[in-house]
Amino acid sequence: MNVLSPWFLAGAALIVGPILFHLIKRATKDRIRFSATQFLKESPPKLQRKSRIQNPWLLLLRCFIIALLAFAFARPFLDSNIPITPSVSPPNALVIVLDTSASMRREGAWQTAIQRTIDQIENLESQDRLSIISASNTARPLISFNRWKEWPPNERTTLTANLLNDLEPSWQSTRLDEALGLALAELEQLTDNSETDANKRILVVSDFQKSSKISGIAGRKWPEDSILELASIQGAQPGNTGLRWLGWTGDESAKRSMRIGIQSSGQLEATEHTLSLFDARSGIALSEPTTVYSSPGDDRMLLLDIPKNAEGPFKVELTGDAEPFDNTLFVAEEAPRNISLNYYGLEENTDNPKQAAFYLKRATAGWSDPLVTFDINSKATNSSNPSSNVIVIDSELNRASAEALRSRIQLGSNALMLISDPSRIDSLGALLYETDWSTSATDRADSRLGSIDFQHPVFGLFADPRFSDFSRIRFWHTFAASSPDETIASVIASYDDGAPALIEATLGEGTLTAWVGDWAPQKSQWALSTKFVPWLQRLFEHAVGGPDQPNMAEMDEVATILASNQSQWKAVEANAFSSDNPTDPGLYRLQTNRTERWVALNTPIEESEWDTHPIEDWEKLGAPLDNPFAKPEITDTDESDRRFENAVELESQQQLWRWIIIAVAAMLAIESFIARRLQTRKDGVAA
Repeated sequence: MNVLSPWFLAGAALIVGPILFHLIKRATKDRIRFSATQFLKESPPKLQRKSRIQNPWLLLLRCFIIALLAFAFARPFLDSNIPITPSVSPPNALVIVLDTSASMRREGAWQTAIQRTIDQIENLESQDRLSIISASNTARPLISFNRWKEWPPNERTTLTANLLNDLEPSWQSTRLDEALGLALAELEQLTDNSETDANKRILVVSDFQKSSKISGIAGRKWPEDSILELASIQGAQPGNTGLRWLGWTGDESAKRSMRIGIQSSGQLEATEHTLSLFDARSGIALSEPTTVYSSPGDDRMLLLDIPKNAEGPFKVELTGDAEPFDNTLFVAEEAPRNISLNYYGLEENTDNPKQAAFYLKRATAGWSDPLVTFDINSKATNSSNPSSNVIVIDSELNRASAEALRSRIQLGSNALMLISDPSRIDSLGALLYETDWSTSATDRADSRLGSIDFQHPVFGLFADPRFSDFSRIRFWHTFAASSPDETIASVIASYDDGAPALIEATLGEGTLTAWVGDWAPQKSQWALSTKFVPWLQRLFEHAVGGPDQPNMAEMDEVATILASNQSQWKAVEANAFSSDNPTDPGLYRLQTNRTERWVALNTPIEESEWDTHPIEDWEKLGAPLDNPFAKPEITDTDESDRRFENAVELESQQQLWRWIIIAVAAMLAIESFIARRLQTRKDGVAA
């Protein structure tokens, strides 16, 4: 129960009047007349410390009447079982974009942001709509309009608060533009008439770092009558110092040093820091700490020497900074992948410019990753270099050789077969266990590559339209290959007449790739083209897990360093591998289907910056700003006025004061009756 005019309740203080009246108006004692009093013994009067209240029930009735009158003038109404009528104005459709990037880990920022969000939710009415979107390097919805609508109205605030309290900032950078795009898409999904006419509002709760990306909102179409509010969150510390990886100096044969960037931002006083180097696996310090002095706006490089014979991975720590979330840098050294190439063909072919093997050997000679080592064998057997992970077949195969190579491929090796002569098509069939492969003579004198699958890893490098033109590379072939109706092989590239040029088949754990045609200059321009070496490198990289991937990356780049969907991760302190992508910075062992290496994941350096976007940046991008960079405290006067109007309407409908006045009138009648009876009884006793 509520009251519309609570100040009238102060009238209940008038109950003091009846109490004083009952205390003052005491009945006089009866007088007894005596004819003579000389024989009576004189005694002193007895004093009573407390005055007795006469007729306490009558007093209570009178006090209750006064209290009821005060309560009636206060205009009470019931709101527990009768909902407050909604406003005539449209409901609110609120989308909150919550910054969950790494910079929100600074002291006091995340708690303030969560409380700011919960305060907004508590001001919503049952007819309002809410959506919450988390914004880091990738945006994702936490609560959609539809999910909010499905929740019971009396449980929405509690459910949302529980969800937010369980949420933690990520270790990624900030992309507010992507989150705002998702927010606009959420507003466009409002379909009901009441929802379509809703007051559309987007609230961004963020620290608005200058490094956070907002350029993507340029040219965005905002819904009509929508507004964008910016709620700036401040941390407890005015400045920060972070670490950045800049690379190596020297080599393993000489003195090596790390180039470490030290970046200070915000309102920071000149401070003394300490930089320490550790073995990331054991945690043992590898050198004496280095003293570092940082000043406001510093962005400089420091050389950190690596002790001789020290092996990575390493960990660099900065102490003396008030914000520790970005004070650790993990370092993993690059380790080139090795390919043991097992060549099955005549050794003299590798030195003959008229043979394809000549160009194969020379194209791979200068590679650093993968590092290719040639191993020449004229016979294919199970015992011939079983550790080789790439096999090149440049000859016909008998049944025994085909079985031996097929077993090798099934165990995980990758094979490249050069079908430079029609007679080798039978060897392909033997490897695939398919007997209907055949060749036919052609009269083409000038053919080109016609259809190419640029989605395949070996051709993905050329997917860009600037590099996808293969029409200038000529082939002079005298035969075309034909596959059986049912085959396990797929065509990756074909000639302009439809004949297959590049074929791929999966055998067990390995892959067989076959090129139909001759690379030699007298038969094609392929080996001498600018696309040959990049294509060959992608082919061999595919054999060892894909293109070269960095050993150090920021948390935003976790997806880019995944060699395949079969990748397994293990933290340095963990006991087992997991298929889940890492969510925290650290040192990890990355295992794919073909390789295993150390990977260091670090906090994005831009999250260390404290400078913020000026309001002009938002205005230039066309954002419909309202109350820019609002303070965390919000006074919603419109909401208060609407609540009061609804309360007045509800009280006027109920009119409980009428019933209270009737009750008071009845009580006054009872009070008069009781008071008269008491007076009559008193007068009778006196007579």
